[in-house]
Amino acid sequence: MNNTLFSKYLGEILFTVFLIIGINSFTQYGIAWDEPQQRLTGLVNYDYIMNINDQLLTWQDRDYGVAIELPLIALEKLLGLNSTREIFVARHLFTHILFLIGALFFYKLAFQIFKNEWISALGFLLIVSQPLLYGHSFFNSKDLPFLSVFIISLHQTAIYFKHKNILNTLILGVLIGVLMNIRLMGVMVPMVVITFMVLDSILYKRIYQHLAHIILLLIISLSTLIFTWPFLWSNPIENFQFAFENMSKFRFDREMLFLGEFILPTEIKWYYIPVWFSITNPIIYLFAGVIGLATFAFHFVKSPLTFIFNTKNRNILFATIFFTVPVLAIIVLKSVLYDSWRQMFFIYPPFVILILHGVFQLKTISKKGHYAAIGLITLSIIQMGWFIQSNFPLEHNYFNELISYQKSNYAIKNFENDYWGLSYKPGFEYILKIDNSTDINVAVQNMPGYLNEDMLSVSGENRIHTKTIIEADYFLTEYRFHSFAPDSLEQYKYHAIIVSNSTVLQIYKLK
Repeated sequence: MNNTLFSKYLGEILFTVFLIIGINSFTQYGIAWDEPQQRLTGLVNYDYIMNINDQLLTWQDRDYGVAIELPLIALEKLLGLNSTREIFVARHLFTHILFLIGALFFYKLAFQIFKNEWISALGFLLIVSQPLLYGHSFFNSKDLPFLSVFIISLHQTAIYFKHKNILNTLILGVLIGVLMNIRLMGVMVPMVVITFMVLDSILYKRIYQHLAHIILLLIISLSTLIFTWPFLWSNPIENFQFAFENMSKFRFDREMLFLGEFILPTEIKWYYIPVWFSITNPIIYLFAGVIGLATFAFHFVKSPLTFIFNTKNRNILFATIFFTVPVLAIIVLKSVLYDSWRQMFFIYPPFVILILHGVFQLKTISKKGHYAAIGLITLSIIQMGWFIQSNFPLEHNYFNELISYQKSNYAIKNFENDYWGLSYKPGFEYILKIDNSTDINVAVQNMPGYLNEDMLSVSGENRIHTKTIIEADYFLTEYRFHSFAPDSLEQYKYHAIIVSNSTVLQIYKLK
């Protein structure tokens, strides 16, 4: 393969490499806390479509879109999956492939902006090397699919503003409808797109043409949203209003550990997202992103029209809007958030665009500085790859040096760690490895412990039995909600699974 051909298909090559890696590792992840409930929502919608029952109309999560959950149920039915392990490992592979497709479209988006395959490849790697996102890409069927479809929507937005035609309007409309189905927060995309379509209609005096495109975009977006969301079928307007009003009222009222204090989701401070973003992204990425944002601000103030007019620079403006405005909106509206910044994961791809913008602009100032920046970022990507490999499959518990370089267990004492509970599976596997008993009784602190028993191999599942703590040989806790007082069992501490210099799962040997 010559260099030209290699460069032409570099994005596809990267996708293939990481797809092979994912296929060889997806079976190792456990079940996350919300996964069974997410699947049930898909099943309820499936039963409603197939006229099996009308449970959807009273289902507690009927206001959750099912653009991802329904295809997952269809896959489950098509493959004839029955066991818990079969069902959830299939889900994990599906969501991870969607994540990699999103990363591939990010490569294509970056290439549209910078016209440089190596800068685009750097962007691809910045997406897939983020340990938190990489781990979530297997088991999080809400936030990561939203991120992936969001990237694809950004790519199509860039194409639309480059070539405004009916076909691109139709494609963008379908993507927006699916995005809003996954999370209604996706409404921000059509708001930004329509704003700039109106602006273009004034700048280029094509009011009627752009008005037709806006109307078509709205019709296709809303039609797609309704078609893919069975809850809206019976009463689209009223049911959509119900879902939209519930969007900022997440049904979660448990205390969370944040900066060493227990707070309610309704009481989060303005700096909740900035803190989580700052401690769970690699420091080099953060530093590069700040430089990119500062570079954009400098050039925008100097020449705003080069970003406002329909040029490739507009995509940098879009990235800045999608990175900053959602965070500001959360702060101003005092929205309910929980489980770190997972509902805001979608701001990371725009942040990466800003990183690439800073690196690209540096070339005009200093070629040596440009290549030095690429070198530092590449070294950080390699470091993150090593972290993912070393902490697999619990890499989602990543904290950067601001936290991990603190004294031991600083993270677990100040922040929520394995709030998904995936660490129970490797905890069970450790016990099975060191204990040859035919029957092993294990007590667990939270629901994921019971769920992950079903993710063991058949032989392991037959040996592990979840019991009450009085009956148990071992006790496992991931410290979620910190509801159990571990000091009373201090003498029984046996083994800890450590990530980022902090315990994510503690095993106690009781007998």
